Amino acid sequence: MTGTTDTTDTTNGRRRRALGLLAAAAAACLAAGCGTLASEPAPDGYYRVQSGDTLYSVAQRHKRSVRDLTRWNQLPSADRIEVGQLLRIRPPGTASAGGSAGSGSGPVAVRDTPRVDSSPPARAPATSIRLQWPAEGRVTAGYGPPASKGLSIDTPPGSAVRAAAAGKAIHVGNLRGYGMLVIIKHDDNWLTVYGNLDKPSVSEGVQVSGGQEVGRMGRSDSELHFEVRNNGKPVDPAGLLPARG
Repeated sequence: MTGTTDTTDTTNGRRRRALGLLAAAAAACLAAGCGTLASEPAPDGYYRVQSGDTLYSVAQRHKRSVRDLTRWNQLPSADRIEVGQLLRIRPPGTASAGGSAGSGSGPVAVRDTPRVDSSPPARAPATSIRLQWPAEGRVTAGYGPPASKGLSIDTPPGSAVRAAAAGKAIHVGNLRGYGMLVIIKHDDNWLTVYGNLDKPSVSEGVQVSGGQEVGRMGRSDSELHFEVRNNGKPVDPAGLLPARG
């Protein structure tokens, strides 16, 4: 019991420290004149979070990666942003249009920087997308937000997880609530999410083809978490996947 208590105390301590860091960051923002009202316009180089935004949708909108936004804004977790929060969408330390960065005058306008996604402009927004099943196995939980934003698929141990359509890996890494996670961007509207992997098979930023392996499940019994998102919002994957015989 002592080991369990020590582990719990350590976890609670880390959570308290994270909350303390968030509070300190908020106080520093106030002191620097960043502003806290959601109605205030965001300074150049920043984006103010609106209702319904996720870090993935913000990254998609501004042609950035989730990893960059998390690092530039020193976010403790990529799955928690708040309405009204200012997010830096350009690299810190970039020279401003009217002076040097770090002059102590609060957020400054920064010049345009090269976009992470150098692919040609997308065609007109798609109204739908054709997908294939990402893995073998029985669906154990269907789409039913807010509890379930996708499908849970009881996959064979050690089996491959495959891209449901061609696209680009815009995030590869661990994320609270998702475990090891791969996110594939298919166009300006559609993303697919593959969570609870044992290990990824692709690197962030690479192009993948439909049906290409993007990860592997663990050797023990595990379930793939599969989401489909349209403009950052989850939709029911069942309506976009082919019927199984």
